[in-house]
Amino acid sequence: MSSVSWSDDDLTVLSALGEGAGGSVYKVKDKRSGKVMARKSITTRGESVRQLIRELSISSSTRHVNIIRFYGAYITPSSSEVKILMQYCEGGSLEDVGQILKDRDTVIKENVAGRLAEGILQGLAYLHSKRTIHRDIKPSNVLLTREGIVKLCDFGVSGELIDSMAGTFTGTKFYMAPERIRGETYTIRSDVWSTGISLLELVQNQFPFPNDLPAIDLMIYIARSEPPHLEDKPGVTWSAEMKYFIKQTLTVDAATRPTPKDMLSHPWITNVMKEDVNMARWIRRIWRKERHSQDSRRSHASRRSEAGQSKDTSID
Repeated sequence: MSSVSWSDDDLTVLSALGEGAGGSVYKVKDKRSGKVMARKSITTRGESVRQLIRELSISSSTRHVNIIRFYGAYITPSSSEVKILMQYCEGGSLEDVGQILKDRDTVIKENVAGRLAEGILQGLAYLHSKRTIHRDIKPSNVLLTREGIVKLCDFGVSGELIDSMAGTFTGTKFYMAPERIRGETYTIRSDVWSTGISLLELVQNQFPFPNDLPAIDLMIYIARSEPPHLEDKPGVTWSAEMKYFIKQTLTVDAATRPTPKDMLSHPWITNVMKEDVNMARWIRRIWRKERHSQDSRRSHASRRSEAGQSKDTSID
């Protein structure tokens, strides 16, 4: 489909999906085929040109079930924007799901978390086989389809491994591995740390580092302190295998931290993959309940608004 020519005139904008570090993202529909996609817009000037070329290069060359699909790209003559067309993921991002769970004060099931972890690691292992480090693994860059399949996205800061090592400082700092914060060379193992932090945040319904520190102090804390670990809470008990999995992803010594391929062989992952976990039903329930909650809030707000207007009218 990437051989198809595209322009703004070929697409209907359906809704805004969000703003990323690299640009805005919209849900769009191809007027010719009816296909729904996500369109990311990037303004092409300065440093973003290199980021754009990198993202297009990686997106167009990847073919894996856990990597977002790339459909094509085009430049708008009037605004010097490059617009990238990608697979639309109905399940939203891990950040979206995490926020819903947090708002409901609900904890994700361990086997679901395991399936999500496996999807992230499969995507990373594939990128590693292509000599690529993602470098920006975080909840908002882990998308989910309507079937609950993980799709890694946003390759704007991904880079090829140079002799399996890299030395640049790009990505979201608070999910970075300690060696990256310290400005040291790093490998694909740094993505494993970011995976561990993202999963820990998801299952504990909170970011696993202090939230009352200024940004620079938090980075120093991450680089110098003992890593966080998965803890049981009243009414919530995690398996020893899962706790060990998180512990291994957050190994401070980058040289001994496992690779994505190593982590796919972890007992927690292999055992979860033997279980019958209906991910499609899980993500469907997440969003069905969220829509019901939104409808209830809107209805409540509407009733309050109507009551307020009636009161004002009677006073007048």
